[in-house]
Amino acid sequence: MRPFQAFAVSLLLVASACRPSGDTGTSGTTSDAATTDRLYPVLEEGGWGYMNQDGHLVVGPEYDAAWPFSEDLALVQKDGAFGYIDTDGEVAIPLAYQDAWYFSNGLAPVLKDGAWMFIDRQGAVTESGTFDIGELTHGSLETLGLDRVRIGDLYGFRNADGQVVIDPQFEQAWYFVDGLARVSLGGKWGFIDRSGSMVIEPAFDVAWDFDQGLARVKVGERYGYINKAGDYVWAPTS
Repeated sequence: MRPFQAFAVSLLLVASACRPSGDTGTSGTTSDAATTDRLYPVLEEGGWGYMNQDGHLVVGPEYDAAWPFSEDLALVQKDGAFGYIDTDGEVAIPLAYQDAWYFSNGLAPVLKDGAWMFIDRQGAVTESGTFDIGELTHGSLETLGLDRVRIGDLYGFRNADGQVVIDPQFEQAWYFVDGLARVSLGGKWGFIDRSGSMVIEPAFDVAWDFDQGLARVKVGERYGYINKAGDYVWAPTS
């Protein structure tokens, strides 16, 4: 899923402990909780667009790649160039970059003319100027009081006192986001709650974290969205 090249290679070495790559299931906390009308990237007829929380397509599938909104701007890619759209689906920052990343605290790193720099939400280069991408780090996900622990080859969860409160039983597990955590059993991904109960059975080849009640999932080569009941809001499409 991710086209980030030199950026991704260096950044994911730092971020892999808190946010897995698109091939193993990911989400991250890139969304902006203040956003009123949440939009989600979806794959339709070979192109990427955006749906709303009701599962209706509101931005046509015109992009080669698209990512979740952060601070009311979403990173999109078309014909090898990166830029940003707003929540109305309009281009807010032109697709003029060789590579780019999410907005955080009002700034986003972008690659242009072979140099990395930070831009603000208007697309203006900040006073910080260019930088070495190796200097960039990424924050960890919210763990909501529980942290995953690995014992042998299996994953479980412990509390802040170090006590194991969900026995290691999963082939893979990630942090709690929006009240649920992604776990893998039998090569498939599902979701547990903080008591350790499996609330959405493992049925997906890849699953991403929940974001305001919806989670992206992958079945085969198709992508869709489910709600917290495990029902499809957007049936898998390719």
